[in-house]
Amino acid sequence: MQPLLIIDGYNVIFSWKFLKGLAEKSLEHARERLIDIAADYGKTKGFKVVLVFDAMYTEESVKSQTVGTDCLVLFTDKEETADSCIEKMVYEHRSERRIIYVATSDGPEQNQILGAGAFRIPARELEEDVALVKKEHYHYDSHNVLTGVRNEMRGHVKEDVLEKLERIRRKK
Repeated sequence: MQPLLIIDGYNVIFSWKFLKGLAEKSLEHARERLIDIAADYGKTKGFKVVLVFDAMYTEESVKSQTVGTDCLVLFTDKEETADSCIEKMVYEHRSERRIIYVATSDGPEQNQILGAGAFRIPARELEEDVALVKKEHYHYDSHNVLTGVRNEMRGHVKEDVLEKLERIRRKK
């Protein structure tokens, strides 16, 4: 079963310098940027990612949205905090025998989730790991470019499909 990464959205936004600067101009833009980063990070690491945002900071009418196959964005009810939503999720999922990580720098929240059996990732450590994963991914991509391997689909798609796609490409 995929490890679960639950991210306290606004806590991370206001802990990361570049997202905090973005939030000062547009909180919605900072939120969208974090969602993109988290979805990419989760896909690369093999995590199911859940981002939790306090509803009081948004005008969103949607309570949840799915990004890709393994990323869920939740907005709490007006009366509920992201912390209480995260705690509830940890308790609900701990019986699944799945590894659960919670990314937050909120000290009391970290104590709660540790007591429930989840692992904590401070926002700063998440930022460092995201940067490391991005750097490794860049290194992999630049290596492929340098060696002349340009078709990223090779190895993921059957050879006959690749041949058909190549014929279509050459017709233009």
